[in-house]
Amino acid sequence: MRAIRCSVLLVLILVCMGTACAEQTGKAAPDTAHWYIQGGAYVHYDNRDDYQGPPIVGSIEYHKDNRWFGGFSAFNNSFGQFTQYLYLGKEFRPWDSHPHTRVKVSAGIVQGYRDEHYDTLPIRWGGSWGLGAVPSIGYQKGRFGYDAAILGVGGVLFLVGYSL
Repeated sequence: MRAIRCSVLLVLILVCMGTACAEQTGKAAPDTAHWYIQGGAYVHYDNRDDYQGPPIVGSIEYHKDNRWFGGFSAFNNSFGQFTQYLYLGKEFRPWDSHPHTRVKVSAGIVQGYRDEHYDTLPIRWGGSWGLGAVPSIGYQKGRFGYDAAILGVGGVLFLVGYSL
C-alpha cells in the first residue's frame, strides 16, 4: 500500500512540475531533439503471489529529431530487486488522424533480476544480466506524455513524462 501511495505522489509531483514549466517554456515539438523524463508505477494483470507490488520507476531518454531515442531506467522490479535498463528505441506516429498518439519500442540490457527470478528474462547471462524489450503506446501533446508499456507477460507499466 505504501508503494502505491509513493507512486501516486510521484506522478502528481511530475504533473504539477510539468504544468508550471509548460507555462514558462511553451511547447516542445515531437520531431525536435530533446530530453524526456518519466516516472510511474505498474499494475500487474496476473495473480502471482511473489510480486512485491508497484515500484517507483524513473527514466530519462534523449530523443533525436528522427524519432530514435536512447535511455536509462532505474526501478525496483516486481520482485523487489533494484534493476536498471539501458536501452535504444524508436517512436512511431502511425495514425494521421491521431497525431498525438504514439507507439514506442525499446530494447536493451537489463541488470537486476536475480536468484529465483533470474529466469524471468528470456535471454540472460552472468547471474543478473539479460536482454529486454518494451513496447508501449502513449499520448503526447506539448511537453506532457502518458504511456502504457507492456512488460512481458507479467504487467503493464503506466508512465507520465515531460519533455525538457
